[in-house]
Amino acid sequence: MLRSDMKLAWLITLLILPFCFSTSVLAESGGNSDLTDEEIELFYGLFKEVESFGLISLTLVGNAEKIGLKEELLTKYLDEKFRACFCNIKYEDLTQNPAKLAAAIARRDRKIGMIACRVWVVGDDYPIAYHVRCDAGTFQNPSIWSEEVLGHGSKSTAPGAIQEILSELMQVLAANFMKATGTDCSRAF
Repeated sequence: MLRSDMKLAWLITLLILPFCFSTSVLAESGGNSDLTDEEIELFYGLFKEVESFGLISLTLVGNAEKIGLKEELLTKYLDEKFRACFCNIKYEDLTQNPAKLAAAIARRDRKIGMIACRVWVVGDDYPIAYHVRCDAGTFQNPSIWSEEVLGHGSKSTAPGAIQEILSELMQVLAANFMKATGTDCSRAF
């Protein structure tokens, strides 16, 4: 069984290696922040209706926990990054109030934003391949914005790289959200 897991990890690594983005490439490219005003309006104009955010979630898939990642800690990390990057934007965690969460879902609320990230890890030593994807939107349209990054590393390097990717994705999302909504944010990322 262990041998087949290793073969699978090598296969995935070889298949995704040519398409991998390092965190420095993501940072240098600025993600989608180099879009024109017209492109921002076209792609992310639906963010204009968002008055606050109500859900930030993170899911771990595959061997993520085996390499030391913890869903609760990474979710808390995303909450902190949201507060740092989305100045002047209210965040009320609706998971703390199930009735409000159910109401937002039932009415497909487009004024409450949500962010959902998934970290999928294959392998538990070296090589480790990982896929990080974040979607942001509303309860009516949960994927107004979407970004994903593939990477690889070892058990000692992957957790830090994944955390860095999540941070950079939150910064890119915030920049696009602020530009789309015309929100002024004087804080630097």
